[in-house]
Amino acid sequence: MQRVPSDSMAAEMFLDHFGVSPRAAPDLEGLESILAEFSRIPWENLTKFLVKAEGLRGQSRLRSPETVIRKHIEDGTGGTCFSLTEALAAVLRRAGYRCGPVMADMSHGKNIHCGLIVAVPDTGTFLADPGYLVPFPVPLRSGVGARLSLPGQELEWRPCGEGVFDLYTAEEGRSIWRYRLRTGPVGRSEFLGHWQESFDATGMNSLHANLRVDSGRIYAHNMNLRRTEGGGKFNEKLREDYAARMETFFGISSRIAKAAQEEWRRSCLNR
Repeated sequence: MQRVPSDSMAAEMFLDHFGVSPRAAPDLEGLESILAEFSRIPWENLTKFLVKAEGLRGQSRLRSPETVIRKHIEDGTGGTCFSLTEALAAVLRRAGYRCGPVMADMSHGKNIHCGLIVAVPDTGTFLADPGYLVPFPVPLRSGVGARLSLPGQELEWRPCGEGVFDLYTAEEGRSIWRYRLRTGPVGRSEFLGHWQESFDATGMNSLHANLRVDSGRIYAHNMNLRRTEGGGKFNEKLREDYAARMETFFGISSRIAKAAQEEWRRSCLNR
């Protein structure tokens, strides 16, 4: 997938839809504004699940920034970390920021998560992590960690080597390791290669969706929904209400959710 003029179109659609006005020059306040709005786009693999089911191969199955933003506006969908990172990069470049992808390892695989390192002139470099729905730029300097407090969750990036950081989340008094991020630059072909490999990750055996809301987070795993809001956790079964509830809680079109649910059920029978 090459960067094409449609990337600029995606950026313009995002800026217009979310009412973000590019600043005269890229600065930290402008980056904060973009990330705050971008974090409203859900992390979900329903669309990726359906693309994989179509049997497409190669770069034709990688959702472009234009597709990600347009389908979010039309159907409320989002993407997984790779397509979200690619889309966010298009928006940031349109706003004048220099940025590039970085990779992270998680418990279920190496190079399975990604984000962006963003350079802010006269300020420093920051991590943008759209796949984790982080609504703020994270200042990462070698040997120096960072901490963010979000409703229902604490995130802490701990240095564990030159340009390497471990992300831990604190929930209900427990510290949970999430990923190990390397801030070194990743070439275009390497990034696309990891993106292709992600279609075979174990996480693609299930349906997932994650959304940050003002009061906390909403997470769906197959037919199970968990809401972390106002200091409490609420669980419910979705079952036959899956499509309607996905639209209610995540804003994802019930048509898309129903198609993903049906494909997931077929895939379960074939395993």
